Amino acid sequence: MSRKFDVLILYVILVFILGSANLYSASSNFPHNYLAKQIIWFAVSVLVGIVVYAVGIRNILNMGLFLYAFALLLLVVVLLIPSEGARRWISIGFFNIQPSAVMKFALPIFLAAVFQYSNIDTVFSFIPPIFFTLLGSFLIAKEPDLGGALMLLPALGAFFILKKAYFRKALVWIVAGLLMVPVLYFKLEPYQKRRLLTFVNPNIDPLGAGYTLMQSKIAVGSGNIFGKGWLKGAQGQLRFLPESHTDFVFPVFAEEWGFAGIVVLLGLFFLMLRRMYAIAESQKEYSSRMLMHMFLVTITVQIVINLGMTIGILPIVGLPLPFFSYGGSDLVVTVAMIALFLRRD
Repeated sequence: MSRKFDVLILYVILVFILGSANLYSASSNFPHNYLAKQIIWFAVSVLVGIVVYAVGIRNILNMGLFLYAFALLLLVVVLLIPSEGARRWISIGFFNIQPSAVMKFALPIFLAAVFQYSNIDTVFSFIPPIFFTLLGSFLIAKEPDLGGALMLLPALGAFFILKKAYFRKALVWIVAGLLMVPVLYFKLEPYQKRRLLTFVNPNIDPLGAGYTLMQSKIAVGSGNIFGKGWLKGAQGQLRFLPESHTDFVFPVFAEEWGFAGIVVLLGLFFLMLRRMYAIAESQKEYSSRMLMHMFLVTITVQIVINLGMTIGILPIVGLPLPFFSYGGSDLVVTVAMIALFLRRD
């Protein structure tokens, strides 16, 4: 077990520092001190990461079935909590646990542990991994949390690629999934349908679902080359941009730091993901390599979706930007993933 300092830690810390400074700006006019809470969550994340690091990849994989069952139980519990709106969190004193984030961590471990020796060479051999993934996605979608439900699919896709599943066999399930899209659309909540429609044309509802997207584009575009300066962005400081401390934290950064700041942030993300890829490829054990690649794909897709939805090239599904947006559960889970890359048994 290598105990040398890994540059991956540096990249994560630098992104978190930029995110914390940006969070302070995005929430400076809010009644709650989100930065203080985020720092506390980061401290909790580090403690969880240390535990995960100490346990190690092999032992984590041995716990795959338990972790999946535990995440599934949390998803059922959160649906049983009476609520007039979305039911996404379980409150335990000071902390709010988001079960969808726990499932995002547990599912790749479960797939790597349970199906590492399975051959995906027939149409029917795809069914078990798809079933267990869609079961989690279904429960998350019932909260409702479309973004969280979708974030289980990248790990499943990576799993099939790593297992070298036959494309012709996979095509059957891809076509079946595409045929289900119209059915799933009519099962969406009204606000989720409006988000998809405003992705095509934000002017359909400029004061409602399209408002956030338009304000986000204004913030990103008004940053120009070097931005307006820290704490000087109009969209964030004057609170024109909704959810500026969570899902839409990136436009605040883009407005204040401009294209130059965006290049720095994207560069740090690229270096972080490249280092994660190098560590994953260096794994000798197949199951460890599979797990790390699934985590890598999950984090990469989340970054792409968040950035894409804030600039209008992807629908708004409600996903935080890793290490940048305010949010405790997602931060803890992402740090736990990183801890396994650092352990690399």
